[in-house]
Formats: sequence, C-alpha cells, structure tokens
Amino acid sequence: MLDTARLGSPTSDMPFVAANAWIKAAMHCRFNIDPLFAEAGVKLGTNNVSVIRRQALTRLMQQCVNQAAPHYHFPLVLGELFAFDHLPALETFLATSPTLRQALPALQWAGMTMPNMALRVEESGAQSALLLDIDLHDNDPAVRGYFVESVLAAISKIVRLALGPTDLIHHIEVRHQPDALFTSHTSALPAPIRTRQARDAAVFATRLLDMPLPGAAPGLHQRAQALLNQQLPVSGQALVSQIEHHFKQNPALLCQGIERMAERLDLHPRTLQRRLRDEGQAYTEIQAQCRLALAKVALQGPRCNIESLSNELGFADRHSFTRAFRRWTGLSPSAFRQSQGTAEQGDTP
Repeated sequence: MLDTARLGSPTSDMPFVAANAWIKAAMHCRFNIDPLFAEAGVKLGTNNVSVIRRQALTRLMQQCVNQAAPHYHFPLVLGELFAFDHLPALETFLATSPTLRQALPALQWAGMTMPNMALRVEESGAQSALLLDIDLHDNDPAVRGYFVESVLAAISKIVRLALGPTDLIHHIEVRHQPDALFTSHTSALPAPIRTRQARDAAVFATRLLDMPLPGAAPGLHQRAQALLNQQLPVSGQALVSQIEHHFKQNPALLCQGIERMAERLDLHPRTLQRRLRDEGQAYTEIQAQCRLALAKVALQGPRCNIESLSNELGFADRHSFTRAFRRWTGLSPSAFRQSQGTAEQGDTP
C-alpha cells in the first residue's frame, strides 16, 4: 500500500514528470492544454518536468476529460501516449528485459518518479496480479478512476509492444464504475474489464512472468540498470525489492556472498551495505527471508527433493536446512509438507 504520510497533504507539491504525455494527449483530443496548465500552476522546464499541487492535478484531469468528450476519452489517450521522456534509461531497461520478471524492478523505479502511485506484482499459484495503488487525496471515485484507466492503458501498451496479442492476461479489475465513453474505447485493452471490484489489478497467468521476450538484450539491459541506479535515489524498500528479485531469479546467489549481489546491482559492496544499514535493513535477514519464501514454495510441490532443495538454497547439507527451517517456522520441512497436504519425496521427519 502507499505510504500516505510520505505522500503529503492535498496542497503539497509532487513531481509532474509526464507533462509531455499530457500535452500530446490534448493535441490528439483537439484542445489547447496551455490555459489548463496555467490554472494548475504548471511551469515546464527545459526537460518538460515540473511540479504540481495534488489538488490541482485531480482538477486538471477532470478538466481534460471534459474538454476531450464526447469524441475522445482523455485517460485512455493519455495512457496510450505515455512515454518515459524524462527517463529514457527506464524505457531501455523495459524494452531489453529478457523476461517480464526481470523487468519488475522498473515498478519500484516508476513509483519513485510518480509518488502518488505504487505498482507491485502479487504471485499466487497459476494466476498472479499486477496491483495498482493510487492516492490522490480525492474522494471522487470517478476522478481517481480516470488515473487508474490511464495507468492501465499505459501498461496495456507496454504488454502489446512486448508480447503482441496474448490470451495470458485473464481480466482487469477496477474499483470504480467507468462511464460509457471509457467502455466504448477499450478495444485496445488486452482483457475484459470487471468493474466495482475490491482492487485495481490486471490478473494474468503466472507463467507469463518467465516467458522469453523478443527484445531481450542482456548487455543493454544491465547497462540501463546501472544508469538508473545512478540517476534515481534508491530507497530502502526499492533496494530490498531488487535484492529479493535477484535471489528469486537466481537462487545460486544465496550462497555467493554480498559481493556477488553488489555486482548484480552495479554497486560497491560497501555502498550496498551502507544503504541497507541506513534503512535499518540487514543483508543476511533479507537472504534468510528469501530462502524461507523459496523453500515454502518448493516444499508445496509434489516432486520436491529435500536434499536437492537444501543444496539449491545454499545450505551445507540437508540437516543445516532442516535446523534453519525449524527455527524460521517451528516445523521441520517434512512436517510443513504434511501440513500442506503434499506428498513427500526424499524426506523423513
């Protein structure tokens, strides 16, 4: 969930990094956005990055929706035309990702450039969800819904460019009830819309995360990540998310020390330790939590071999793994498997 204390009050300023997309969307919808920018107090710099009051942002969205109707639905046009003009390295990082899973750190980076929004993936068996949280300090669900629609349109564009037509996105959930104009312009969205739901999310097949992407370029991908680490202030939570991502993507890192992880993050080991310490985090604790998470997932599989799992998670032997797992959960690996109703292979209590 979003940290509303960090977001500030309705009258506080926030970065307005997507101003260029708003300008292009207004041109597409055939109205002049300059007077609306002036009223909202938007003053563009040479890189089209500005700040805007939170209340002014919600008012600006409503005005643009009114100006574009009835021929265009502004939120969908805005999402379709959004690009990372302010941070081209982020677009390169996304475009060159070998898999969608390896592109996930971009969710945290996007959240840092748009403080009123948070994106996260929640994995759950065969189906997972990309969850969207938006806080605008606005009680009007329709206005909040416009921002949700814009983000969903932008995500749909990225999915379409990366994967082409796909049936692996099952459906899209939104909390609000979109108006008729939205419904008549959603042919570009990759899945059916379910309205008045408990969350804003895109639900998709989990295997989509690990499908190879046609634009994969590992060298360019790593260089883009290094550039982003220099350009963006990496918050503690974003850094932890990146570490967890690398552990889950490559469990061999669990037994290779902090130096190898720092190399993956393009950081000096002492810099990585300092950033974690400043945020009250410990590398060994993150490592232990990832081992536990990976172990729980593996132990629920019917073909899991405890001896092999111990080696994969970086333990000296099966007994070391059993002691650690019992310390974490109060159960042995075999007892945990039994509690999950999973048939055992190669384990005894």
